[in-house]
Amino acid sequence: MITNPYLQTLVQINFIPVLITVFLLFFLNVNIKFERHLAKQMIPCVILLLALIIDDNLDYYAYDAHVPQMLHRLYAMLGYDIRIFLMVCLINTAYARQIKNKLLTKVTYIPAILNALIILPCMFTDAIFYYNAQGDLVHELPGFAPHIISAMYIFFLFYLAINSMRLDRKTEAGILFLCAIMTVLAVLVEMFFFLRGILIGVIALDITFYYLYLHIEHFRFDNLTKIFNRDSFYADIRQYGEEKITHVLSIDVNDLKKTNDTMGHDAGDKLIKDVADILRNELDPSCYLYRVGGDEFVVLCLLRSNDEVKNMVSRMYKKIEEAHYSLAIGWDAVTSDVSVNEAYKEADRQMYDTKMKMKASRREETTQP
Repeated sequence: MITNPYLQTLVQINFIPVLITVFLLFFLNVNIKFERHLAKQMIPCVILLLALIIDDNLDYYAYDAHVPQMLHRLYAMLGYDIRIFLMVCLINTAYARQIKNKLLTKVTYIPAILNALIILPCMFTDAIFYYNAQGDLVHELPGFAPHIISAMYIFFLFYLAINSMRLDRKTEAGILFLCAIMTVLAVLVEMFFFLRGILIGVIALDITFYYLYLHIEHFRFDNLTKIFNRDSFYADIRQYGEEKITHVLSIDVNDLKKTNDTMGHDAGDKLIKDVADILRNELDPSCYLYRVGGDEFVVLCLLRSNDEVKNMVSRMYKKIEEAHYSLAIGWDAVTSDVSVNEAYKEADRQMYDTKMKMKASRREETTQP
């Protein structure tokens, strides 16, 4: 049995964070060929997590071994900086999913950089923080900058969670809320119970939870258009059921084959992406767009009226026409007598009827003198 107190503390501090980090590294290595963009976003988080594990161990060793003051301050300063930059990595991954201008995510680094500049003089002066004769860390006013800036980032994480709710991403909102709350609890537990290694373990869990959520989300979306895919369509039918789904729309894009044959598949891909963007922008609240085939889309509407759906369809036709594209839409209502599947079949039939009428109208136009 190991009875060395220092070794016991070392294992207690590192066991969970190291296991989580190894798991993340393995998972990222396996999935990078499928989710290259997501892996690139998460790799800096894992690197910083490894750096924090190393720095925290050096800091704990410095505390127990009474190493020179300047070296101990260096470990403390790096620990503050790495923790904050880890929060920025997590926040930026979530923030980038909520805004169109990705450059705005760079702004979130400003407080972290400011914190690093504020506490850097701790290496040369006691005006920031220092260790007293008993080895305890003593903060002067500027030394509370890491705590204040960390609190700012946690509040921003809560904001992102609330904004996710507004964007109807309830699962993501729940995970972001959980990450923020767990981080606050970890800080309080370390502060009031004088425990070590709690915060770093929670940070590792935060990153893992969010990465696993994004990993699952990756397989819910169509790679080309970034809207929900066919599997999500059937999953949402099972989730919402006939209690909430009130309408089903079936949509088919015209001229995709002609575009592919005459202008190439890149032009065909652009056609599909442009149409998907237009349809997504015209969706009413609580309506969801899915790509279920090459040129086929479906919309599920929750708790909408017939008039609202009619207006939405009219807007879609108008915007598609303004973009010089063409598509056919059919829709039907889910009622006590009409199931979701039956409404989908009827919407599909109406869509094909509309498509045939469009083709007939085009033939008449081309045959007229």
